[in-house]
Amino acid sequence: MNQTQPNPNAASNPGQAQQGNSDVWLIMLHLIMLVASGFMIVQGAMIFRASEFWSGELLGLGILGAIVTAASYTIATSSGSKPAAGTDAQTDRLLAVIADRLLISDTAKRILYRERDREALRKAIREDLDNRDYEAALVLVNQMSEVYGYRIEAEGFRSEIEHARETEVQERIAESIRNIDHMIQRHEFDKALREAKMVSRVFEDHDEVKDLRKHVLDARERHKHELERKFLAAAERDDIEVAMELLKEMDKYLTEAEAAPFQETARGVIGKKRSNLGVQFKLAVHDKDWTQAVRVGEQIIREFPNSKMAVEVRGMLDVLRQRAAGQMAVQPT
Repeated sequence: MNQTQPNPNAASNPGQAQQGNSDVWLIMLHLIMLVASGFMIVQGAMIFRASEFWSGELLGLGILGAIVTAASYTIATSSGSKPAAGTDAQTDRLLAVIADRLLISDTAKRILYRERDREALRKAIREDLDNRDYEAALVLVNQMSEVYGYRIEAEGFRSEIEHARETEVQERIAESIRNIDHMIQRHEFDKALREAKMVSRVFEDHDEVKDLRKHVLDARERHKHELERKFLAAAERDDIEVAMELLKEMDKYLTEAEAAPFQETARGVIGKKRSNLGVQFKLAVHDKDWTQAVRVGEQIIREFPNSKMAVEVRGMLDVLRQRAAGQMAVQPT
């Protein structure tokens, strides 16, 4: 009777078949994990790019999953029994695919972050422009040009910043000139001159302020000549009160040499003013209008403190005040 000879490989065939099935399932499991990680990477990248404030957790989780999948497969295939024929080639191909996917993901991430950095720079530059912080904006523009290489866009921003800064400077100069003109209109020439000097120092490179100090001095000179003209006209028509007020105002602007031509006229006006006050004082005393006498007497002392008339009035003033108080007390209410 013929007996069937046992196949020497029969005992090992079930194990090999089982090992092959295990390798297939291992590959399929890791491919599923890899696909899931790739899906998370794609979705995370899309969300990350569309969102301004989201920090990219899904994208990072997908990349981490791909790395863990690769590491897990490597460990699984390198331990235990010797893999079936062809497993090494399959593993190499799988690892190559994983490496390619990871490399693509890293490249995409760098590109993605580059675009987000660019957008962040744009936003920061705009904020500095809105806040008129031009120096800070220029620092960011230099970073955009030198670090990221966006030279054309950086030059556009630089031109915009320079234009905005120059516009602001022109506005500040115009406002300063308006303030100085208002001071001139109020005859505050010393204050206007200090302001003109300050503006000229701050904006020394601008033509608009080069003659600003001269502008103030010319206005002061015109005002002085106008006072002189009005004083002479008032003295000529014997308007002593107006002439005296103008004489006091002229004293603020005339030097001793400039006042010399007006001394004779001024002495005449002052003499008439003093004489007029003396007449008014005597009439008030004669009419027993003690309140008027006190008012005129105080004016004489104030305006002509060193005159003989002022000395005489001082000796009478206390008595006049007492009489004025008594006169006020008996007047009907």
